[in-house]
Amino acid sequence: MFYLKRVEDESGISGTGRVAQGFVFDNGKVAVTWLSEHPSVTIYDSFGEVTAIHGHGGKTEVIMEPDYKRAFGELKAFIETFSLPDAMAEKLPMDSQTSKLLSKN
Repeated sequence: MFYLKRVEDESGISGTGRVAQGFVFDNGKVAVTWLSEHPSVTIYDSFGEVTAIHGHGGKTEVIMEPDYKRAFGELKAFIETFSLPDAMAEKLPMDSQTSKLLSKN
């Protein structure tokens, strides 16, 4: 998720500060909604399009917000499927001293 923070309002319409909120999908498409009296949602083909159209030559900053919910879900899925013996078998030669030591515990 990200916000568009307008430093200077060239048009006099959207104001300054946080003026829009957006989301980047896994396929690269971007949705932007305006935080205004008349909100609308627009879909763009890429993040580059958003900054090219709404960046106003540096007068609008992009503020990225971490996606904690998604990060937690990915970490949880990894932990639930992680197997130390399987990881060892993939990474260590079975006859190595390290492998023998870890197999004892």
